[in-house]
Amino acid sequence: MAINNYETGHKFGPYELNYDEKSSIEYSKAIKNRDINFHSPFYLISSSFGILLEEIDLEEGAVHLNQSVNWINEFDKVETIFASPEIISKSERRGNVFIKIKIEYCNKSKMKLGESVSTILINNSGEKD
Repeated sequence: MAINNYETGHKFGPYELNYDEKSSIEYSKAIKNRDINFHSPFYLISSSFGILLEEIDLEEGAVHLNQSVNWINEFDKVETIFASPEIISKSERRGNVFIKIKIEYCNKSKMKLGESVSTILINNSGEKD
């Protein structure tokens, strides 16, 4: 289903994330000069957002406008992290839909480690180029 068809408050996941060799190799292909010994916490953001995009249909021409992150607690990169995305707002202006997605990151004891918020812009005017 297309992301624009989900309602505000819809939750996805949780997604289980690990810093392992396989994911490190995939991440390193996308982000140059990174390997398993040099991943930042942004690995969690890009990986969880990538899993979300595999789960949904992203409308053609959608644009990722911005990204914010707030880390609350430190974590060890060998621990399993659980990412839980949620659509927190949808608004429409002049034929454009703005969708905000918050992803909370927790460890297996459910302690909140941080959260990120992404905004996606979808042109919903019905016009085709």
